[in-house]
Formats: sequence, structure tokens, C-alpha cells
Amino acid sequence: MNPHAPEPNTEQITIWRNLLDAFAQLSAAWEAAAEAQRAAEAGKGPGAIAMPPDLIISFSRASREGADTLAGVAAVLSQQSGKTDQFSEVAELQRAARDAWAHAHDAFEGR
Repeated sequence: MNPHAPEPNTEQITIWRNLLDAFAQLSAAWEAAAEAQRAAEAGKGPGAIAMPPDLIISFSRASREGADTLAGVAAVLSQQSGKTDQFSEVAELQRAARDAWAHAHDAFEGR
């Protein structure tokens, strides 16, 4: 960490909080979906119902964007934390995940 870095301003803190809130919402939504699946009768949960192709495309696109976001967060943490190697590796792995999502998305769309 840079001991000479200026204190964050209100705008920066708001941006960070908004990002953390978005991560919390995503986590809560995923947990709710997982709980609905666990509570459903066999073969009737949200994971058992066939998704329309447009929804699969939307999920794969959103997942690619999410992986890209996580790569960006890891890159910033690498710069800010003094733990360059660890967070740089995470950023690299998230970029690989982003690329894998993009490939899956394109393959599903027949590109």
C-alpha cells in the first residue's frame, strides 16, 4: 500500500460502495436461486427448467462482463494492496474466464 496516497474523496467512496453493493446483490440473487433449487421438488427447480436461447445468450454475455469486471477489480487491488503477485494472478485468471465465457457465448450463437 502506498502510505503517501491521498485519502479517498466522497465520489471514490461512493463508487466503491456501489460496486460492493452490486456484488452483494449478485451474491444474494445467486443464493436465492440456489435455495429455490434446493427447495423445489425433483426436476422442478429453476435449474431444471429449459431456458430459452435468448436467456442463455443473456446469461453468457452477463457472465463474460462479470468476469471482466472481476479482472478489473483484481487489477486495481494489485496496484492498491502491495500484493501485486497474488492479485495480478487473479486478474489474469479472470481475464481467462472472460475469454472462456466469450467463446462459449459465441459458440452458442453459432459464430
